[in-house]
Amino acid sequence: MTVPKAKEYNTKSLYFPGRITKALDGICSYPLTVIEAPMGYGKTTAVREYLRNAGADTLWQEVPAGGDGFWEGFAGLFREFDSERSQSLIHLRFPDNAKTAREAVKLIRDINLPENTVLLVDDYQNINIPGANGFFEQLAESRIERLHIVLVTRAARFNRLHELALKGVLCHIAKETFEFAPQEIAAYYRACGVHLSESEAARLHTDTEGWISDLYLIMLEYIAKGEYTPTDSINNLIEKAVYNPLPEDAREFLVAMSVFEAFTLKQAAFIWGKNAGMILDGLCENNTFVTYDGRPKVYHIHTLFTEFLNDRLEEKETNYRRKLYAKAARWFMEICDYAAARRFFYECGDFDGLLETLEKDKTVYYSAGSRELFIKYMAECPQEIKARHHYALLVYAMHLFVHKELELFRKTCGELSENIEKDKCLDSAAKNRLLGEFELLQSFAEFNDLKKVSGRYKKAWAYLNQPTSVYDSGINSTFGSPSVLSLYYRESGRLSEHIADLKNAMPYFTRLTSGQGSGAEDVMEAENLFNRGDFDNAAVAAQKALLKARDGRDESIAYAAQYFQTLIDFMKGDLAGVISRINEMQGILDEVADDAFIHTVEICTGCIYAYLDQPGRIPGRLKEFDTASPRLRFPAYPFFNVMYGRLLLIKGEYLKLIGSAEHFISVSSVFSNLLGYISPTSTSRRRTAGYTERMKRWRASKRLSASPCRTNSTCSLPKTPTTSPRCLKPSPRGERTARKSARY
Repeated sequence: MTVPKAKEYNTKSLYFPGRITKALDGICSYPLTVIEAPMGYGKTTAVREYLRNAGADTLWQEVPAGGDGFWEGFAGLFREFDSERSQSLIHLRFPDNAKTAREAVKLIRDINLPENTVLLVDDYQNINIPGANGFFEQLAESRIERLHIVLVTRAARFNRLHELALKGVLCHIAKETFEFAPQEIAAYYRACGVHLSESEAARLHTDTEGWISDLYLIMLEYIAKGEYTPTDSINNLIEKAVYNPLPEDAREFLVAMSVFEAFTLKQAAFIWGKNAGMILDGLCENNTFVTYDGRPKVYHIHTLFTEFLNDRLEEKETNYRRKLYAKAARWFMEICDYAAARRFFYECGDFDGLLETLEKDKTVYYSAGSRELFIKYMAECPQEIKARHHYALLVYAMHLFVHKELELFRKTCGELSENIEKDKCLDSAAKNRLLGEFELLQSFAEFNDLKKVSGRYKKAWAYLNQPTSVYDSGINSTFGSPSVLSLYYRESGRLSEHIADLKNAMPYFTRLTSGQGSGAEDVMEAENLFNRGDFDNAAVAAQKALLKARDGRDESIAYAAQYFQTLIDFMKGDLAGVISRINEMQGILDEVADDAFIHTVEICTGCIYAYLDQPGRIPGRLKEFDTASPRLRFPAYPFFNVMYGRLLLIKGEYLKLIGSAEHFISVSSVFSNLLGYISPTSTSRRRTAGYTERMKRWRASKRLSASPCRTNSTCSLPKTPTTSPRCLKPSPRGERTARKSARY
């Protein structure tokens, strides 16, 4: 190589062969582009420069190791264009099934994006969430106008790459595209001021296989020393060519900032000090391994360099690392990123700080991975520290209950009770407050014994005399089940007593939770009346429940009330009303934008279409109970299984139904859900004498029939190959409609 004078070379010069640019042209020609190459192949730099020169509006999401906070960051990309829908995406949470994916796609489709918008997810391989590929495939296949998706990844784990490419949906750019040929190596070096002969370029190609990071580091070393050692590891090259030439304060600064995936100037100043900006200016000016992204206003350290710096950090004294992690934890506390704060508090061994994050962060929306972290953190937390943080243990115990860690839940409750009793620093008011919150926590453990639950609610209110400050509405009051009666009917012959117990309990619960559960007792009464064949009084009770629920802002109870109103319409033969109510529930769900209720609505519609003998219109995810989403809480499964059993029955899958019976019974036995014990087969055939006589009397008074509705334009009953749209009107020909019993 011929080494020029220093003033003649520019090691920050970028060079992209024409074939790379041509391949990247696919970004704006396809709905989805997957760029796949190992670390250090320059894929991120190439696509960033291409998009900058193309003038595209780029929404850039960098996924941190472990994927923490990916969905919140992804949804936040749309905030500047539509803050309301961006927030709705956050509330939706990651769409891990077809239904929620459709909801997310619909929200994104309705956002008014600029012309030629590119949504880029960098380090896509860090997303370790089931369903991620399916969501992005569905988003791409929806072909949203103005939107192009780019996934930059070290390894593409898509099963449908070939299929999507054949459909014209996908542009796949692989590692080979980014490997420099000898003549391209020579052109790249020439752009930086280093001139190679053909033989030198060929030798470099043999040594590096065209890997751009290796080529860059070799060039730095050669410029500095006039020679290079091709057998050097990449870390040795980084150390000699990038790290060692930096001033000492810049080296120390980079080691400190390497704990972050990306960082802002304000964040750097918080961690390092006032001269952080000056150091960053110098690094960005002279070093391609540190870059600044102007849109989100964040700095990035190249992944190869970060790994090298992490090794340097591990060589530091333990006390140095602890202080650094503590600063990082406090930074994330300041910006309310409690998950990241917990991680750094754990790293520095500050369990007081870790429990402080729990006291501030009371949401119960946590993934299975987060649950495992909680258990790990709390298992290692010293007992004397847990004894100082009663509210943190209250929140932790609730997480355990939500995720069915019942043994740990009971152990934590016992520990918490003992801690409260031993704490001599609590005055009577503070102690009563804690005891009230603890009684409310224990009420969940008593589910579904209404007498015990009612006693807990009364004690909690007596201690607190105000709403809880610990628990939010993360678990809705029906756990996702449209049926309150299925949750609380546990002893044969005592249904009226159960309803009375619920009526006794709910006034306390609604006061404790600022309205949650409003109308639950009326829904249970409506179900009781409905199953006795008293449809008119059932309609009155359901309407009372609906109004109470809306006043208390409890959508779970509102959906349960609407479900039974729908069933009543069904029994009265008003199928236009049935479809109208289903559409109304879906419309309210869209407004609420909370995925906690998505499967409640799915089960409602699934049951209705099962009663209509239309299995094809039952939401797809509900057709296999073993794929049910974690959004559906365990107490709702007995009712879900009834719907699923009915589906198997009408599809004629009798052996599968019989084979599922043991599973259905085992699920119902956990909380003694009596309705779940009644198999769909026996339910469909069951006609007691009293019930049959009541139905006959009701039919005689109402007389229903099915006849084409030619004037009702709102009737949206779906067409089938053998029927036209119908709604049911009073007529002497209606025996077959009434035979479709809504009884479960």
